[in-house]
Amino acid sequence: MIYKFYKILPIILIFIFTGCSIKQPIQQKSAFITLKTPEIRYADMGFVSEYAGNLKVQIYSNAQPVVSLNIYQDRICMSLFECMNKIDFYRKVFHASYPEDTLEHVFLAKPIFDGINLIKTSNGFTQNIAKPGQYSILYEISDDKISFHDKINQIIIKVQQQ
Repeated sequence: MIYKFYKILPIILIFIFTGCSIKQPIQQKSAFITLKTPEIRYADMGFVSEYAGNLKVQIYSNAQPVVSLNIYQDRICMSLFECMNKIDFYRKVFHASYPEDTLEHVFLAKPIFDGINLIKTSNGFTQNIAKPGQYSILYEISDDKISFHDKINQIIIKVQQQ
């Protein structure tokens, strides 16, 4: 009996120390986050946390998380909706013709739409992207500010780092 216990003890210890551990973010930034679409409207302090394999955006109000957005490689989970694959999420919340990595790139301050119309500035870059009848996007990155505005679809995402 004791012999069997010693055989499974390493497996139990591995499960306890790794299976129940809390993942630490690679990078975490506090920011004032504005997220406005025809479906949702939030603006308050929050965090943008980058993990290995996913991104988590949380917006707080009165020290309570109001919106939690988890962006994975294959799906997006939002506290207001069930988890959806990226195509369905963009169709429902943003715009179906956006590339699947758009939202993630915005919160990470990376170029969107494969860097089309990218103009470098002294402290970031600007992209002006339009497809008649579908979207008209002005995307600007500076030292501590991210601004995404689609005039046609009435979508605004702003991140002002604190």
